[in-house]
Amino acid sequence: MLQETKKLDQLTTTRFIAALSVVLFHSARNLDIFKFLPMLTAGPAAVSYFYVLSGFVMALVYYRPGKPFIFSKYWLARFSRIYPVYIFSFILTCLYYIEILSKIKPDKVLANIFLYQAWFPRYAQTFNIAAWSLSVETFFYMLFPFLIIFLARQPVKRVIWISLVFWGVSQVIHSTLMIGFMPEKKYLLAYFPIFHLNAFLLGVAGGIWYVVNSEQKINQFKNQILFWSSLVFILLILSLRGFLPSFPQSFSLDEGLLAPFFLIIVLALAMDATYLSHGLRHPWLVLLGESSYALYILHVPFRWLFERYLELTGSALANGVMVIIYVPASIILCILVYKYIERPSRDWLRTYPLALLFMMVDISLIFIMVKLSFLIRVGNEIDGYIRTQNLTLRVGIVLFFVFMIVFHFYTNHSWRSLSLAILAGGVSLTMFIYFAWISGWVESFPRSILLLISILVFVSIYLSRPLIQYINARLISRTKFI
Repeated sequence: MLQETKKLDQLTTTRFIAALSVVLFHSARNLDIFKFLPMLTAGPAAVSYFYVLSGFVMALVYYRPGKPFIFSKYWLARFSRIYPVYIFSFILTCLYYIEILSKIKPDKVLANIFLYQAWFPRYAQTFNIAAWSLSVETFFYMLFPFLIIFLARQPVKRVIWISLVFWGVSQVIHSTLMIGFMPEKKYLLAYFPIFHLNAFLLGVAGGIWYVVNSEQKINQFKNQILFWSSLVFILLILSLRGFLPSFPQSFSLDEGLLAPFFLIIVLALAMDATYLSHGLRHPWLVLLGESSYALYILHVPFRWLFERYLELTGSALANGVMVIIYVPASIILCILVYKYIERPSRDWLRTYPLALLFMMVDISLIFIMVKLSFLIRVGNEIDGYIRTQNLTLRVGIVLFFVFMIVFHFYTNHSWRSLSLAILAGGVSLTMFIYFAWISGWVESFPRSILLLISILVFVSIYLSRPLIQYINARLISRTKFI
């Protein structure tokens, strides 16, 4: 009989270590000290560890043979887990690109908003260069319900063999393509979600095995040997990869080759009952682990905005000094983001799922009303306002939405809160577009269009509320009747 699995805080701490490796990879790998310690800047390999750990944890939560899989709760949990902080990182990245934001093609913007950029090499490194892995993770989230339902019907041994065979085949196919057929497509192969699925699937298989066997007594001494030998092997390979011949580079070291050893580390820590797991469960370390997602997805825009600040103030810092300032500051900021943005937004969305529907409707209405305002005022002459419309759309959606949150519109739904939010959003948007116009970022400053946008956004959102609430009430009553 399956037991409810306990929370494994020691694994949470390892997320911070992996995230820090990614941060150092993007910011410090060219420093002399890290050239002698390449295992500390092995960011791409750390991403594979994240995939293994993600599959393992999701199996712990959702592997319940014989019980129905509740899709609605699953999708809400996944969305609330990654999207609020992701979209916050996207907004910060847009702030860095603000001077050219109106010129960026909509397809790149949409690929990043809807997290499908990793499927297209030309989009994979657009905007936040660390976000491609969230696109891969989103693919795993979409696949996971069907995967876990299928695996729940299989014996555990078969699940393990399926994952190992898939891992081996994936490595061979990736290596064959990289060496013989598509050497010039290394970015396609590096970011393409299918080639990272092997790591996630191994994690899922490991999680299933753990759920079934977690109550068994194990030899802690042997468990420690497995943990330390796997860790030493991984660090050794990562340290020597630059001095070795084509192997293991040709065997996708960063696309899952180390996944079995990562899984051994995860399982060993999950089953550990020694000082090691006790130390890793220290509250401060767990807090760092909890904030690791924010650190992972925000460290790039934080760095870029810090560099822009130094540029605007005419300051200059040596790269080593910048890393010493930037890395600790990013960690502190991400702890604050976790405590005051990530966790509250996640809990709130899970408590009030209907709010997500309201938000999606409001964002759609803002988009439509901006488009409609330009159509009403300029008609077929929109070609002369393309950059102005693009920037108004991209900034207007953010401003109106943020002010609706600030003025608690999604908790009280009052017309007063909506009025204040639209007033603040409209004034802020008008001031911003004026600044963009005098800075040469857009073609014009369309005062009447900006006023019309605010009016139409207010009216459309205000009128939408009774309709949405009526439809929701009808759906609830029909569900109860059935």
